[in-house]
Amino acid sequence: MLTTSLDLDQDGFQKGYIDVPVSLDLSAWSNQRVPIYCLKNGSGPTLVLLGGAHGDEYEAPIILSSLAHGDLKAEDISGRVIIVPALNMPAVQNGSRLSPIDNGNMNRAFPGNPTGTATERIADFVSRELISRADVVLDLHSGGRSLNFVPSTIVPVQQTDTATQAIRRIASAFNAPMTIVLREPQVETMIDTEVERQGKKILATELGGAGLVTAETLAVTRRGIKGVMQHMGLLAETEAEDRSRSSLTVHVDGFHHYTYADDTGVFEPTAGLGAHVKEGDVLGRLHLTDRVETPPVPVLARTGGIQFCVAGQGLVRRGDCLSVIGHPID
Repeated sequence: MLTTSLDLDQDGFQKGYIDVPVSLDLSAWSNQRVPIYCLKNGSGPTLVLLGGAHGDEYEAPIILSSLAHGDLKAEDISGRVIIVPALNMPAVQNGSRLSPIDNGNMNRAFPGNPTGTATERIADFVSRELISRADVVLDLHSGGRSLNFVPSTIVPVQQTDTATQAIRRIASAFNAPMTIVLREPQVETMIDTEVERQGKKILATELGGAGLVTAETLAVTRRGIKGVMQHMGLLAETEAEDRSRSSLTVHVDGFHHYTYADDTGVFEPTAGLGAHVKEGDVLGRLHLTDRVETPPVPVLARTGGIQFCVAGQGLVRRGDCLSVIGHPID
């Protein structure tokens, strides 16, 4: 069972590690230490900020590291903020979606297992020690290498509409360019389900992707975290906030929103991020570069709406996601 030297219920600023003992071919008694920070100032709500669940998603490790190293101080808040910038540290150091230690996908490992793989044990620690203390969990992702998103918040559909609307209000405070309301296909093993099981709230993000980090996505991330803290009452509004940008909300409720590659080839997108498309519209063309007899294959939209996600790299393989389209809602 994983431990940390931090007292997460103590006032002030603390920094330390989640100790993750593992046995490797080159290091029999290795300790894969995951940095963790805790800022607490009296009573109040608790926000858990998680980044680096996948190692090729960069906005969260950058912004959360900045917050932990001086951008946010304990005396600035009323309550508690727990920060883990690189939850799957082996994957972050490897620049890969999955952990190079156990091939584990951190966001498909919940609620975790205290006697399982390194990834499962980290997930168990998050479930036992962090989610249990949280009022809100902000799980910060982007599209990684393989996908590219309009910077978005993700509202997981809850068991009741009242609970879903409460998370939509948190998304409104984050105020990303787009809000996506959906139920993930693999939600049973995701952190969303564990947070909901414990009666807490979770907001996720997809803040760009294609293996890149940009000034725009960093600004959206920084501004969004501040908005959530103000919404929760953790942080006072010290100046008038610009809410002139209105987040567009879309809904995803089935596989017909997703378009997948039917073969391996090079994908040529012809509809950009944020494009309004109709069912049957051409989203791009798949070039089967190994076949002289086959012209580029049109890739068609399976539904109409707004394309908020596209393939993040040119080379795609059969089964790779090429596009996701959401239905606009009020």
